[in-house]
Amino acid sequence: MNEESSHLLPEGTLLQDGRYRVERRLSSGGFGNTYVVTNTRFNERWAMKEFFMKGVNEREGDSVSVSVSNVSQTQFETQRAKFNKEAQRLRKLRHRGIVHVEDLFDENGTSYYVMDYVGGGSLSEQVKQHGLLSEERVRQLLPEVLDALEYVHNQRMWHLDLKPGNILLDDQGHPVLIDFGASKQLGLGGGNSTSIGMTYTQGYAPSEQVDQNFERIGPWTDLYALGGTIYNLLTGKTPPSVSEIQEMEGEAFEFPRKVSEEMRKLVLWMMTPNRRKRPQSVQEVRDYLKLGASAVHTPVSDDEKTRMPDADVPQTPGKQWWLPMIQMQKGAIGALALLAVAFVVWWLWPKSAPKPDEPVAELITSVTDKEYTNPIGTYKYTGPVDSLDNPNGAGEANFADGRYYKGVFVHGTMQGKEVHFRMSNGDTFEGEF
Repeated sequence: MNEESSHLLPEGTLLQDGRYRVERRLSSGGFGNTYVVTNTRFNERWAMKEFFMKGVNEREGDSVSVSVSNVSQTQFETQRAKFNKEAQRLRKLRHRGIVHVEDLFDENGTSYYVMDYVGGGSLSEQVKQHGLLSEERVRQLLPEVLDALEYVHNQRMWHLDLKPGNILLDDQGHPVLIDFGASKQLGLGGGNSTSIGMTYTQGYAPSEQVDQNFERIGPWTDLYALGGTIYNLLTGKTPPSVSEIQEMEGEAFEFPRKVSEEMRKLVLWMMTPNRRKRPQSVQEVRDYLKLGASAVHTPVSDDEKTRMPDADVPQTPGKQWWLPMIQMQKGAIGALALLAVAFVVWWLWPKSAPKPDEPVAELITSVTDKEYTNPIGTYKYTGPVDSLDNPNGAGEANFADGRYYKGVFVHGTMQGKEVHFRMSNGDTFEGEF
């Protein structure tokens, strides 16, 4: 038995009174071992992650129990608590592109969580076994990775360890994000929910992560790592460090000739050292991939509130005029400003109103989940309508982008004294429209 295998649970080991049987090891890292297991009650295959700190935890002889050395038991339990929080965070995420946690339990002096088994291997393994990914294949994978990443960000969470080894492929070739051990979630006050230092992978972490600067972490941090991931898949090389990019700029990257100029610029944009000059949201990356690049140069100082790309970095033309306002909103002030603009646009937009010599339409019926579209979005409305089929009365609207309004409508416009409005980022407004 070699040193590595002595740290693993033997094949056939039973856990949770025989509920789970270890079939084989999948992988091992600095903070855990991952196995393929069978749920013996339902004959289902799952993956199971065991908290096991390399160089700290040991197993004595034939024992499956975990012992602690080189650090105090308190330090071990602190990291173990972080492991459990990772499982709890993943349990709350429901998206086809994110691995789902099924179970969490303590045994053998450590913790385990059971999650979806994704059998297609990681993108890192794909490169090792089959060679570099083509740009066409990367473009096929990107939309699904972006969707999953946007879902995480909408929960006010950041992955913080995105890389080819943490993107698996399912049996149909769809990407699935795993390993949220480094992830952070914002607390109610806007700060991070934990003060434990961030781990990171060299080449995929921007300066704000390397410097452990929690206040500067955001969607742009994960997008930097995604840029590094794209670079690795196309070149097979470890992405250059932040200092190399700062010193050499675009010359720090070595792309094969067949990689398009559009894709090169995307990677350079995403991996810009200055976080304000990177794409600030998944949507900006989507816009660029769809509409192409427009080289615009505007000097930006470090203390500016907004970000503009460099001359050789893509700007996304043709965006909806209100999109920058959404990206710039900060808390309640930003939400109120957006709501004011939205109300004016909705009010001024031409409606199917009655002619001057016609009587005002009266309330005649109600609808459930009827879809409407107007200048600020598409939504499903439930509540009373007038004779022109416009929302009219106390009702609620669920917008396609996650916004939600509950209150009074007057012939198609939102107006009322006691309304509830939730923005797509979770900010809420209570008051009068």
